Amino acid sequence: MPGHKGILNELDVTEVPGTDNLHSPTGAILESEKLCAKALGAKDAFFVVNGSTACNMSMLFLAGFGTRVLLGRGCHKSAINALALSGQETAPLFPNDEGIYTASSIEKALSETPCDAVFITSPSYRGAVSPVEEIAAICKKHGAMLIVDSAHGAHFAFSDRLPPIPSQADLWCISSHKTLAALTQTAVLLTGESFTQAPSNVQRILNVVQSTSPSYELMLSIERSILEPLDWEKHIDRIERVIERLDALEGIKVLGSRDKRLQDITRINISAAGMTGHRFGMELEARGVYPEMADAECITLITTPADKDEWYDKLISAIISLALDEKDRTNVPSSSAIYSEYRGETVMNVRDALTGSTEYVDFADAEGRISAQAVGCYPPGTAILFPGERILPRSIRFLLHEEKSGADLFGLIDRKIAVVKER
Repeated sequence: MPGHKGILNELDVTEVPGTDNLHSPTGAILESEKLCAKALGAKDAFFVVNGSTACNMSMLFLAGFGTRVLLGRGCHKSAINALALSGQETAPLFPNDEGIYTASSIEKALSETPCDAVFITSPSYRGAVSPVEEIAAICKKHGAMLIVDSAHGAHFAFSDRLPPIPSQADLWCISSHKTLAALTQTAVLLTGESFTQAPSNVQRILNVVQSTSPSYELMLSIERSILEPLDWEKHIDRIERVIERLDALEGIKVLGSRDKRLQDITRINISAAGMTGHRFGMELEARGVYPEMADAECITLITTPADKDEWYDKLISAIISLALDEKDRTNVPSSSAIYSEYRGETVMNVRDALTGSTEYVDFADAEGRISAQAVGCYPPGTAILFPGERILPRSIRFLLHEEKSGADLFGLIDRKIAVVKER
């Protein structure tokens, strides 16, 4: 193997002598992982070819099957699937209006409901960064492992002008393909100095969720993206100039903190007067500019050194052509508030809801039923409806409104939702 014998790609090989084995690395792969761990400020690094989805699953499994997790509800849907497989109980943790998990909220939550681990997402899809160092101190005080999904922060290690890496966490992961010059599906699972389990145990758990046929081209792209990074300093200079140009435009507002510790400057969130983010995104697409994401409040741009300069000129020109007026600004609630506002009563744990007896009902008629499926908008892939919680009528209205406004919903099949079967 592979059947193409190198015709399609000479780097696409399998575990033959000299290539090393991702599932039990002892040679080139292990050496590369060690170099990348040093570059990323971690104790150990583990290459992942199934994305941060595999990282999130592995990190939660490493917290212990059947344990209790204080779960940041801005999590990616992969974390929910991990909970179904692990059987872990959860207590909810909600970000503030800026999308940040605060140390004080985690202190309060752990004091009220002791947990074995805390799982947060930082940075958020919009680039909001939580104070991991402060949170780590709280977790240590309460004897809880700290796990950080830092999928969108792969580039933080490459400039002091970016937020700090979450090295105080026990475990964190990065999606190298999201912001680095790496191929899609690539990620890295990282351990902090406080993590006490043996590297062999991390490898054992990763082997459960990773493909047994890992791509060497993917692994090489991880290595190159970390050991030969693009010029982030030059890019940040460029983004600072772009933000200045955006700030000068009538009817435009750049959202997010200007504090580098709390916001990734390369993640630009823009709201436009008189229109929702969905409408704003569609207007830009009609003018040949394609944002990463649009929600009710704004559009989100993921920028990297690989961008072409002319893209930013095209963005500014497209916005100017909209002739926005600051007087028409529409105030839309922060997207971070939706996680708590639409949370229903918890009736059962995630595993029981996802793996128990279910039936499908029309989504519009699912009020009061217990969800057996995570449902939300993609991107960013965070769940508004959570498995095991009773579905609120306002949650249905919100999601249908988002869909009508231009959002794509995940978790529905032919306009139906899986719910726990009533006896």
